[in-house]
Amino acid sequence: MSTQPQPIGRGSRLGRFTVTGELGAGGMGIVFSAHDTQLDRVVALKVMRVASVDEQDRVRMLREGQAMARVTHPNVITVFEVGTEDGLVFLAQELLDAGTLSKWLEIERPRDQILAKFIAAGRGLAAAHAVGLVHRDFKPDNVLLGKDGRVRVADFGLARDAGSAIDHATLETPRGGSEADHEESGVLSAKLTRTGIVMGTPMFMAPEQHEGRPADARSDQFAFCVALYEALYNDWPYAGKTSVALADNVINGVMKKEPSGANVSSRLRKVLLRGLATKPDDRYPSMDALLADLAEPVKKRSLPLMLLGGAIIVAGGAAASILLLDRADEPKTNDVITKTEKVVPKEDGRHFDPKAITDAMDLGRLDRAQKAFDDDARLLGDPAEASRAKSASALMLAMRGDLKSADAKLAEAENGKGADLIAGAYVDMTGAWIAWAKGDLKGAVEKSGRCVKTLDAKIEGEAKLELSLCYQIQGDAETDRGNAVAARTLYGKGLALAKEIDNDQRTSDLSLSIASLDFDEKQDALGTDDIAALAEDAHGRGAPSAEATAAILIARVRLAKADPQAAMEYLDHLNISKMETYRAKTIANLTVGEILGYRSEADDKGVLGTTRIDEALQDAQKHGFAGLVFEARLAKVMVGVITSSETCEADRKQLVDDARAKGFKRIATLANAFNHDAAPAPAAPPATPPTQ
Repeated sequence: MSTQPQPIGRGSRLGRFTVTGELGAGGMGIVFSAHDTQLDRVVALKVMRVASVDEQDRVRMLREGQAMARVTHPNVITVFEVGTEDGLVFLAQELLDAGTLSKWLEIERPRDQILAKFIAAGRGLAAAHAVGLVHRDFKPDNVLLGKDGRVRVADFGLARDAGSAIDHATLETPRGGSEADHEESGVLSAKLTRTGIVMGTPMFMAPEQHEGRPADARSDQFAFCVALYEALYNDWPYAGKTSVALADNVINGVMKKEPSGANVSSRLRKVLLRGLATKPDDRYPSMDALLADLAEPVKKRSLPLMLLGGAIIVAGGAAASILLLDRADEPKTNDVITKTEKVVPKEDGRHFDPKAITDAMDLGRLDRAQKAFDDDARLLGDPAEASRAKSASALMLAMRGDLKSADAKLAEAENGKGADLIAGAYVDMTGAWIAWAKGDLKGAVEKSGRCVKTLDAKIEGEAKLELSLCYQIQGDAETDRGNAVAARTLYGKGLALAKEIDNDQRTSDLSLSIASLDFDEKQDALGTDDIAALAEDAHGRGAPSAEATAAILIARVRLAKADPQAAMEYLDHLNISKMETYRAKTIANLTVGEILGYRSEADDKGVLGTTRIDEALQDAQKHGFAGLVFEARLAKVMVGVITSSETCEADRKQLVDDARAKGFKRIATLANAFNHDAAPAPAAPPATPPTQ
């Protein structure tokens, strides 16, 4: 270097980043907290130590940034920029605030929680492998945790292209090119490890790494299993007081005796031993294959699904929608039908079970559930019971977006209810939801109010579940009317009933409705800790749909904080086209449209964010969902403000007037916030989250 860099301290500038404090130091560099002055966000800034900045180290840092930038996945740390300043090499990445997996493991944890964390980290490794990268130094210290509940694999400094054949050699420039050409064409293909030096952390290294042979994805798999073994057994799989002794045991496959008293099943141990096989060919063919076996014990224990890229679940309206990605192991049977068939009374005198409704809502299989409820209506001998089934069928139709068919089915339920109060309450409950969807907020409040009054007198037994539903629908309507205090009270009553009857779906949905109110009120000032806690609570209660809904809320908070990249991370794996709940599907499309519009970008099909919002708007008009039409118009105004659209102000004023005229005070208030003469515009106003 021609000049000696100045010491870095608070206020130092590296590119567009201003250092705000020191977070920690390692062998090669120091990590600072810093402010991104261009995008107004806090980042972690890794700066290489001056004494260690030779050509090889500089390329290694650039390699880390390039490697991490190639992986876009919720379980891989996000890199914002890699650069140099006055001879210093720095890497800016997202700042996480909950320590490392290693630190988290210092406290004794339940086995299921350990598995959940490691499976998440494993997904990050699998994502890296999918783009041809091998980490080569996976360990709990290189797994970072965020208070938003996510797990991220970090420190890809030793990563290389899986196709690179040499792991230890002197740094070489590709034949026929200059060193500058080398950097531009592929830093990742550089041979970085100095001759005779084996890279990695000995305790986690695979036999081939100890021997200096090429490492591949199966080497990461070995390190992953070493880390998981130590976390589960609280002991290392291989002994060795010196690095040489350790290497000998690893290379020869000499494992320590299994610790006594460990809470590790024989099946789980079998998974670990396969991943720790001495020969790479004897391990799993991929991380995905290992994770599939690793997750199996969790499924057998009936734990909730995790947000790990396999199945993502999103709540919608008073319902939930499972977003099944393309998976070879997708269940062949339908849980909704199975649960519903168990409660069909046939001719034995039993009654329609309202829990079948919340089961359908939680699983999101509304189409098949609706058909099952129609079967119930035919099989139930009592007209009032059949009316309840028809109301449930109408509710499923409405939630799927078919309001016309829902009206027809509800008319059948109305005709068959007779003088039965519970059947009448069902008609009011479904009628209230349909009225809310159509934008008849007054009618929704009146009908849900009648439902509440009727069921409140029948509080015994299962009526508590239906009463909880009616409280939420009434709360949803009051939210749109701008009566947040009333809505919070109604949600609270419904939540108390849900907890009393221990209904997972109701508890999760209502908790997130309250969180959505908080988001409306606080927007970019809302922290994600409480929402992440809701996701954790939902996971513990067995409400996987709420976990995904919480993730969407966190994404919206990130967008409100002017961080669209982080917001998009929470939506990357949603297969929106497969969502059955119409409201959730529309909100998801609007959210993606807002993010793309914020960034003035198009999606992978070339569709601009504004176009996506327009399409959602037109579709909501076609389906008759007045509330969603207002949500789409609000999203359009937000993007217009950011992009300085010529029609933005006229659109905003018209939206305020129309929303007030239809009683949508909440929309009018949010749209009015974009009036620069009235108040500062929020970074990103929320569409009502899917739980609303």
